[in-house]
Amino acid sequence: MISNSIELIADGLFFPEGPRWSANDQKLYFSDVLAGKVLRTDCDGTLETVFEPGEYPSGLGFLGNGDLLVVGTESHSVLRLPSEKVVKGNAKREDSMDHADISSIYNTGNNDMVVAPNGNAYAGAYIPGLSEEQPPGPDNPPQFGNIVLVRIDGSTEAVADRVCFPNGGAITPDGRTLIVAETFAFTLTAWDIEDDGTLSNRRPFANLAAPTDGISLDTEGCVWVACPYFSYGDSGGWVRVGDGGEVKQVIPLENSDKSAYACMLGGEDGRDLWLCESTVLGRERFQGDGRVRRVRVDVPKAASQF
Repeated sequence: MISNSIELIADGLFFPEGPRWSANDQKLYFSDVLAGKVLRTDCDGTLETVFEPGEYPSGLGFLGNGDLLVVGTESHSVLRLPSEKVVKGNAKREDSMDHADISSIYNTGNNDMVVAPNGNAYAGAYIPGLSEEQPPGPDNPPQFGNIVLVRIDGSTEAVADRVCFPNGGAITPDGRTLIVAETFAFTLTAWDIEDDGTLSNRRPFANLAAPTDGISLDTEGCVWVACPYFSYGDSGGWVRVGDGGEVKQVIPLENSDKSAYACMLGGEDGRDLWLCESTVLGRERFQGDGRVRRVRVDVPKAASQF
C-alpha cells in the first residue's frame, strides 16, 4: 500500500533516467539524458550537477570505493568518475576515465546498467531501428540486443543475446540473480549469475503486458517497474510485481501527458520510491518535460542495489 501522497521533488528536467540511491550521502543520482548531465538531489529537492560527460549519459552505478560508472550512449562506453570528483560535483569529461568499451559490430546503442556488489556491471545493448513515433509491430519491429558484462578490470563480454531492447536491471542481495526489463517484449527476465559473471538459466520473471523500463527490487523479492504506457500513445505508471507475474500494486500516472520511465527505492529506511517521468512516448521532448517525484511504500529496497 502507499502510505502517503506522491510528492514532487524536482521539476523542469528534460528526461530523467537511470536513478540510483546513494546511502553514503543520502541522495538520489540520475541521468538527465537529453540535458547531457548526471544530477543528484536530496530529499528536499536541492539539485546539483555531478557530471557533464559531453554526450548523453544513461545507466549509472557505484563501485564499492564510491567511484561512479556512467554509460556514455554516443561513445558506446562506460565512463568512470573517481569518488573525489563525485563528491565535489560539476565534473567534466576530462575528470573521468574510460572504464570499458561496450560497442559491438552490430552498431548497438547503449542504455541502462546495473552494478553488482563485486563491481561487475551489466549494460544493455540494443540494435537501433525501432521508431518511437508509431506502435511496435511487423512494420516497426523492436530489435534484439545483448547484455554486456563489464568486469571490474574493464574487460567486457556479451553474456546474453536475443534480448528485446534490454533496459532496467536489478541484482538480488545474494548476487546470484540478474533481472532485466525487456522493454518491447513487455516482460521481465531473470538469469543466474555464475561465479565468473556470465549468465545462465534464462527464465521469465514476470509478463506485464505493457512495456517495461527502469526497475527496482525490494526485500520481498518483488520488482517495481516503470511502464511508459499501458496503451500506446497514452500514459502508464509503476507496477509492483512478484516472481511469476502476480501484480501486487499499480501507481498510475494521473497526468496523461507524462510517461513513467524509471524508479528507484531509497531513503534512510529504503521505503522512498523515487519516480522518474517525462513526456509520453512518441511525442517530441523538450527541456522542462521531465520531473522526479517520490512516494512512501511499505516494503524497503533490497540491499544489493547500487
